[in-house]
Amino acid sequence: MTAYDLQVSLAAEVERITKDMLFQTPAGEQERLKAFLQCLPERPVGLIGEGEDEEDPYPYCIVRIDSGSIATPMKSQEVKVILIFGIFDNSHDRNAHQAILNIIQRIADRFTRDPLLEHKYRLNYEDGINWVMDDEEPYPYYFGAMNLTWDTAWLRREDNYA
Repeated sequence: MTAYDLQVSLAAEVERITKDMLFQTPAGEQERLKAFLQCLPERPVGLIGEGEDEEDPYPYCIVRIDSGSIATPMKSQEVKVILIFGIFDNSHDRNAHQAILNIIQRIADRFTRDPLLEHKYRLNYEDGINWVMDDEEPYPYYFGAMNLTWDTAWLRREDNYA
């Protein structure tokens, strides 16, 4: 149960949690949130403005491993993960921040009710669930993020004399 395994599982869970939510794409279509590991995929090189909307990854969630620690050989590994959300909404009411807040709330609700992910990882409540909204004027792109700390099983030190 590595940090990478946690990252893959969490990406799948974010997509499952938001599967019934549709968001506007820059191309004007409605799509589900897509989770990416660590960063957004590289965009093909082309002329600026040519097919640009079609290559934008919105809506997305980046599941980024931030850091990890093992305090003692007898404790579980703590893995800090950042979820970064990006959506596109060019409606003139400029209320797309509500969609970001709904995504954050759904994920927080899921792990508040049940802190286990695949019976392998446990949300660490000591660090809590932290989230933030973009404080810039983002129109038509909106962003938010969550910080989650997970406890993962770690190989225990063997006692050769036990």
